[in-house]
Amino acid sequence: MKFGKITPVGFTKKIFFVVYASLLMSLSSCYSVFSGGTGGIVVDAESTSSPKSGIANVDVYAYMSLAERDADFSKWKAGSVFAPSAEYYGHTVSGSDGSFSISRLVWKSEKPDFWKDADYTDVYLLFYNENYGLTKGQTIIISDGTSNTVYQELTAIRKTTALNFNFIDVSTGNQSTRNMYIQVKVPQTTETVTDAADKVYEATISGSGTISVSYPRWQSEQNKTDGVETKPVISITYTHSSSEIEWKGCFHADNEDKNYAFFEDGFLLKKAIMNLSYDINLYGKPTRLTMPSVGGQYINTGDAQDDGVPVLLKMKDSQGNYTIDCGQVTTASQVKGTTSEEKHGVFSGLGTGFTWIDTTYTGKFASAPVRISAGEKSLEMDIRSNSDSYTVQLGTGTGQ
Repeated sequence: MKFGKITPVGFTKKIFFVVYASLLMSLSSCYSVFSGGTGGIVVDAESTSSPKSGIANVDVYAYMSLAERDADFSKWKAGSVFAPSAEYYGHTVSGSDGSFSISRLVWKSEKPDFWKDADYTDVYLLFYNENYGLTKGQTIIISDGTSNTVYQELTAIRKTTALNFNFIDVSTGNQSTRNMYIQVKVPQTTETVTDAADKVYEATISGSGTISVSYPRWQSEQNKTDGVETKPVISITYTHSSSEIEWKGCFHADNEDKNYAFFEDGFLLKKAIMNLSYDINLYGKPTRLTMPSVGGQYINTGDAQDDGVPVLLKMKDSQGNYTIDCGQVTTASQVKGTTSEEKHGVFSGLGTGFTWIDTTYTGKFASAPVRISAGEKSLEMDIRSNSDSYTVQLGTGTGQ
C-alpha cells in the first residue's frame, strides 16, 4: 500500500487558514465591560421655594435596558406598591434633601466609543414614592465615574393632611391630660381604584397631638384636569389608653338630643377634611367619678353624748336601695375659735377616696343619690361629681 506525500507548503497553508479563521471569529465576538454611576436630586415640582424642595425617601431604580424599564413601568398599578421584576437594575433611596447616588452600574460594549479606554451609555430611570407615584427618567453615564446630572421633578398624586387633635374634658372645659388611643381610617378609593382598603392610622396622644394622613389627590383624570382635589370623609375612634377605662368620648351637644351622652361602643366620628392642616376637637368626660368630701355636724343631745357617733355614707344601688358603702367617720368635739367652748358632733372627710363608675349620665356632670346617717338621724340628697365638698347638718337642718 502507498501513501501520498504531504508537502510542507501545503501543510503551512492549511495551518494559516485555521488560525486566520479563528482570529476573525475572536475579533467578531470581542466586547469590553465598563462601569459607572449616576446621581442627582429629586424635587417637588409644585414647590414654591428656590431652589425647589427636595423629596426624601424616593426609590430610584436605574436600568441598562429601555425595554426592561418600560416593562416594569407598565406592570405598576396606581395605588399599589411598586416592585421591579427586571433581572438587573441599580437601586437607591433619596436622602432628606432629595439627593441620591448609584455608584456602580455595569454594561458591555462591542464597539466602545473610546475603544477599550472609556465608554458612555444611556441609563433609564424610574422614581417611586407612595405620594408621588411612579415616574420615568433618563440620563447618560460615563465609565469610571459617577455623573451627578439628574434633576427630576415629581408631582404629588397624593395629598397629606395634618390632623391636629385636642382632647377636651366637657366636665371641666379644659384639655384632658389622659393618654388617649386614637384610630383614624382614611378612604383610598378613586374612580379607577375602587377596591382599595381604607388606610388606618393609630397613635396614643396625651392632651393634644398630630397625625398626618394621606389619600389620593384626585378621584379621576378629569378632576386632575379641573383642579378638583379629593375631600375624603375620615372615620375617628378614640378611647382611654389604660387597662381600666376611666374616660370616654362623648357628644358635645352636637347630637340629636343636644346633650353630652357617651358614644356607644363602635361609634365612628365622621369628619370631611380638605386642607393641608385640620384642627379637630375630641370631647369626653370621666366614667370613674370621685365622691366629694362630706362634713358637718350631728346634733342629737347637743352635748358630749353626740361625740364618738359613727357617721355612714351609702349610695343607691341599681335596685334603688342604699346598699353601697361609701365610707364612715366618727363624730368628735371641736373648740370654737379662741374660746374654751366646745362644739360637739362634728365630722369631716366622709366619702374621701371613694369612686364609682357611671357610663350613662348625659350631662356634663354626674349625680348620685346618697344617704348620710348617724344614730337615728339621716339625710338623703344628690351629690354632684363637679362639687369639691358638701357641708350638712344631721338633726336640725338640711344638706347644703
